[in-house]
Amino acid sequence: MNKQELSDLTSNIIQEYYRNNTQPFIEYVDEDVLWYGPATGQFLSGKQSIIDAWAKESHSLTFSLGNIRLDYISGHTSFCEIISSFPVTTHYPDGGLITMNQVIHISWCERKIKNIKNKQPRMLVIHISDLYQKHKADYIYPVHFNQIYRGYLPISDEVERIYFQGVDSFDLYLMPNTILWIDSVSNGRLSVIHTKDGEYRVKAKTVDLEKKYPVFLVRCHRCHLVNPMHIASIKRFTVTLSNGKELPIPEKKYTAFKKIVHDRLAIPY
Repeated sequence: MNKQELSDLTSNIIQEYYRNNTQPFIEYVDEDVLWYGPATGQFLSGKQSIIDAWAKESHSLTFSLGNIRLDYISGHTSFCEIISSFPVTTHYPDGGLITMNQVIHISWCERKIKNIKNKQPRMLVIHISDLYQKHKADYIYPVHFNQIYRGYLPISDEVERIYFQGVDSFDLYLMPNTILWIDSVSNGRLSVIHTKDGEYRVKAKTVDLEKKYPVFLVRCHRCHLVNPMHIASIKRFTVTLSNGKELPIPEKKYTAFKKIVHDRLAIPY
């Protein structure tokens, strides 16, 4: 199994699932799948059981996803374990919302499918963590669950994500507006991306990222790129970000950097 293709497939299935498009999920579920979660004691065995559970439920929930991280490991050519982690906000019809940090563990396998020559990837085990107490009227979604996690901030929905390959067998699908700044490390060969949710070491050069994403990445220093949307202030010769982080600006680059930032933010210079 190609781990990169499987990672991209998993990311797509998750994003479509939370857009209330369950068809890609159903397509890749194995006939003998085991499903556990997200509610306590929510155990389903077999593809038909999942289909039947969804058929019983009608809801008006919508969802917004944050950054998606996928960690994967394969101990055999026909099997692959992928763990995805991301924040998700559930929006209720009455205007209420809940944001939770979700973790989904999927065991992929290759199966021989009737009338298809090559074996196909299928989800054999699906384990959704962050369990909550299941309401008796719910089957899959937490339709009647809207009283806890009120203190968490909602996730702003943004469809387009940027892909990064992590250093230690993980993939990232980041929303641009969550990136605060990026450091160049390992003599420029790697980068550390600092986001609202944490930091990630990825296989990318800041010089390449600067060229590819000039709208939301601006170089303030040979070792640092910053996201103009998260700049709180610029003073001689320091840029302060929305989280309080301060980064240096070379004296010779100060005026040019300040002008670029003003242009990106459409602020009169």
